[in-house]
Amino acid sequence: MDDATLFNCCTHYATPDWSQFDWLEIGGCVSFEEDGETYTEGGFMASEAEFFTVYGHLREGGCEAITDTPTLELADTVGEHLATLSGLPLHHSC
Repeated sequence: MDDATLFNCCTHYATPDWSQFDWLEIGGCVSFEEDGETYTEGGFMASEAEFFTVYGHLREGGCEAITDTPTLELADTVGEHLATLSGLPLHHSC
């Protein structure tokens, strides 16, 4: 898998600092427009999601998007690959 698939939410497709995370998480997302701007919102169940994001759950709280995928199946594959690379557990929230 290439960096553009694994890290498409990261600047320059760079590998994040895994030490800032305590686990990885897959979540469903949707995009919406408001006032001429496009926004993304997470926290959706798979049946409602337009796409899926693999997040790193920050030790300090919150999360950081690592990569977006068009399908849950690809998110699972990418998430498992990132879990192997990082040594972090993978959770699903959708």
